[in-house]
Amino acid sequence: MHTHTALLALRRFAHAHDELPAFHAGYLVLTVVAAALLNLGAFALLIAAHISLDLVKYREVHHLSWKHTLEGTARESLIDIFLLVMALTFSVYLHHTIGVVALSGVVRADLSVARIAGVFLPKFEILHRFLEMLLHVGEHMRTLHVRLGNALASGERLLLFLLVATLILLIAAPAILGIPTSAFLATVAHEMIPWRL
Repeated sequence: MHTHTALLALRRFAHAHDELPAFHAGYLVLTVVAAALLNLGAFALLIAAHISLDLVKYREVHHLSWKHTLEGTARESLIDIFLLVMALTFSVYLHHTIGVVALSGVVRADLSVARIAGVFLPKFEILHRFLEMLLHVGEHMRTLHVRLGNALASGERLLLFLLVATLILLIAAPAILGIPTSAFLATVAHEMIPWRL
């Protein structure tokens, strides 16, 4: 009897959660806390899970060719991959900039703002997009990318350009910052190994 009542309450909540302000407030708070606590490796795992789901969606659910499957998956993951690479690049540069500049109060405040803009906000957006996809997984699985099979839109071209530019900055970080490659790799490992919180 209690199990049946609990299932009914859970079912009512599942149908009405979008209209509950408390749900949205709790969702926002949990997303902010998770984005602040987890390192970038955890977000890379979320992106990998999203990519895996998209591969199943395009190939198994919609029975598309591998060409269209890879295209749709890449287009849907482009912004998440860019955000991850941008956050990693900011992490590397900010980590090694702290040792280079004099840490006056103004500089510390500027570095905190840069860390929020360059690391925390991309993590928050990746997590938010992943959770939105999970909350509407049925609709996500039924919907194909609107530009599948078409040429890249200007926004997609801009994202690709920014992704390549950010990757170049990341790879060139040891030369630009004047740090040993081992220090660079240690910073990347610290950020990208998910179980290092």
